[in-house]
Amino acid sequence: MAQIGDYEYPTLGTFSDALMLAQEAISKYAGIIPNIDAVTKLGYTVKDPAAISGPIYKRINELVTFGLFTRDRGVLKTTDLAAGALDEYDSAKATEAKARSIRNIQIIGKAFDAWEGKIPDNPAFPAKLVQLTGVTHAEAQKHVESLKKLFNETFPYLKASPGTLAPLIETTTPPADRRDSGGMVQQAVTEASTVVQPRGEMRTTIGTIIVKDKTTWKIARDLLRALGEQLGLTEEEMS
Repeated sequence: MAQIGDYEYPTLGTFSDALMLAQEAISKYAGIIPNIDAVTKLGYTVKDPAAISGPIYKRINELVTFGLFTRDRGVLKTTDLAAGALDEYDSAKATEAKARSIRNIQIIGKAFDAWEGKIPDNPAFPAKLVQLTGVTHAEAQKHVESLKKLFNETFPYLKASPGTLAPLIETTTPPADRRDSGGMVQQAVTEASTVVQPRGEMRTTIGTIIVKDKTTWKIARDLLRALGEQLGLTEEEMS
């Protein structure tokens, strides 16, 4: 975990990583996934649980801070928050649970509320961090890259949660050689050796979701549903 002022935040793992592991645990392991299977899902090649290294556990510990699962002897156990975030039948509940999970990293929620969901431009970003955390400008500069990456990934979830404005959404199917631009967010990217070709792309005013698998499809679905609800669409219109 990195620390800026009084706030700690993950740098070795993303919210998408945590969501992906929780989905794997719930769908295939009844909510309790062995460590060896968890690290394999994260893209590591480890054949013996005893061979899981300290740096790998450090990454897992950072993912635990989102509150979707806890560590136990030899396993990861999903929480009620994870069950809510991955609820396939109640999209509003899932959207809210994801936002609650993200707000477990306090600096994310503080920045989102203070900046009204808008990430400052590069020239202003360090100064905004100074205001937010009380650190010096030189210290804030050290955290610009990692925090901007974190906010780019997580702010879209908070935007879609109840009580906040849903993003305006444009759906497209990108060309095969499409690459993410520097300011966009790619959700649920794993380090697995097998490359999954994107099925489509959902672009918003605050980021881009590349649809590659079930997890990213559900994220895109939840954002669309949240927008539909704010537009007053009925269940029939959104089905």
